[in-house]
Amino acid sequence: MSPTDDNLLRLLPRSDLQKDPDGGLSSAGYQLLVQSVVDYAIYMLDPNGFITSWNSGARQIKGYEASEVLGRHFSMFYTEEDRLFGAPAKALLIARETGRFNGEAWRVRRDGSSFRALVAIDAIRDAAGELIGFAKITRDVTERWEAQAQLEESERRYRLFVEGVPGHALCMLDNEGRIRDWNPGAKRLTGYDASDIMGAPLTVLFPPDELSRTDIDRALSTAATVGNYEADHWNLRKDGSRFLAHVHLRSLRDEAGVLHGCACIMQDISEQRATETELEEIRAQLFQAQKLDALGQLTGGVAHDFNNILQALTSGLDIAQMRLQRGQIDVAGEQIDKAMRSVERAMHLTRRLLAFARRQPLMPSCVDVGQLVQSMTELLERTVGKRILIAIQLADVPLHVMCDGNQLETALLNLAINGRDAMPDGGTLRISTELDRSDAKGQAYVMLVVEDTGIGMSREMAARAFDPFFTTKPQGQGTGLGLSIIHGFVKQSQGMVRLRSRLGIGTRVELCLPSCKPTES
Repeated sequence: MSPTDDNLLRLLPRSDLQKDPDGGLSSAGYQLLVQSVVDYAIYMLDPNGFITSWNSGARQIKGYEASEVLGRHFSMFYTEEDRLFGAPAKALLIARETGRFNGEAWRVRRDGSSFRALVAIDAIRDAAGELIGFAKITRDVTERWEAQAQLEESERRYRLFVEGVPGHALCMLDNEGRIRDWNPGAKRLTGYDASDIMGAPLTVLFPPDELSRTDIDRALSTAATVGNYEADHWNLRKDGSRFLAHVHLRSLRDEAGVLHGCACIMQDISEQRATETELEEIRAQLFQAQKLDALGQLTGGVAHDFNNILQALTSGLDIAQMRLQRGQIDVAGEQIDKAMRSVERAMHLTRRLLAFARRQPLMPSCVDVGQLVQSMTELLERTVGKRILIAIQLADVPLHVMCDGNQLETALLNLAINGRDAMPDGGTLRISTELDRSDAKGQAYVMLVVEDTGIGMSREMAARAFDPFFTTKPQGQGTGLGLSIIHGFVKQSQGMVRLRSRLGIGTRVELCLPSCKPTES
């Protein structure tokens, strides 16, 4: 029996095989053995490559019956491209000269479909060494090949993805926090080549005063336990310079839950942070400008009020002086008391205006909305004038919100001015507070409502009401920043603004701010 037969016998079960008198496998037993193999196509070729035998595995894999292939050349199973290339003849030549040919290529079934084949061709020689034919074994490995191809394609896409993100540093870390993969974005961001950084601990990317080894171990532990870790940290480039980066660590686990390290993503946010700081400064300047604009609208009414106070004060002091000259001390005292009350009114109005106009950093605190509205009632009445009736309806219980009280005062005054301007012929301005229902996350909100009975807005105008510089007022009578700044302030306070308006009926603005308890301030 040839070496090829021995190889086949080692691969296949030996039970129920007939033996010849010398202990070897009989011809009938060998035929039974070969025909019982269905996972391999096993057939014989003569020295010129014509098929002389055909097993059941060949029939199952290739789809041909024995009567359809016996006597035909084995090149019938090759693709047209391989036949033109002379692949069948080359395979037989290699097997003839070296004893065996091994290869993997596409083959064609009877129905014209292709399959990936693992091929072995053994030269068979007689006792004198003369070539008497070839044993050919073919195995269908299409599934394995497709799985490998998918894996290679997945790896190729992964590599293209990782290398195609120049704005982010992407690297892989092992379970000890050592760098195992490094994309071009990481090189661009940090200045380190892959050869400089591979195998190094993550600590090399952070200044010692920013993240120590203990801090990084804690971050890696958080990522491994929770699944991810995110924070902004100062990073260190190869040349020693620093940049602010958003760092995201994400654990990598297989389907069995075994940890295989972490993915580390870093994005340079230095310019973004600088832009945010600049925008914050501009926003603060716009907010202060809006305050001054509101103060400008208050000037006429305030001047009138101060004139009335000064007139009352002057008249009272003149009368008191006359009474004192006449010796009427009691009457003079009454006039002095009235004058003092006028002074107190003036001082109170001055304090309110100074408090409103002052410029200071944002200072969120737990604010009693009802108390704030009550303290502003006098200022609001002077602002809107006598043609506007202010109706205030506060909740029965104190309602507190977490925000900057000064900004909330400004927002309320601006809404009152908007309501006044929407009612040129007079009307009612309603201010109310109520507790809004909790949202899906369980957060309760306090709603401060300002509603007028003015001209209202169309649906299109209401949709643009919060756009910067959008105004319905004549040119020169409004900046268009009021509602935009209010919207920004409420959003910054983790709240929301709702506006409802109908032409000829009026406008309702709801400021919804997160509720808090006084102990939280």
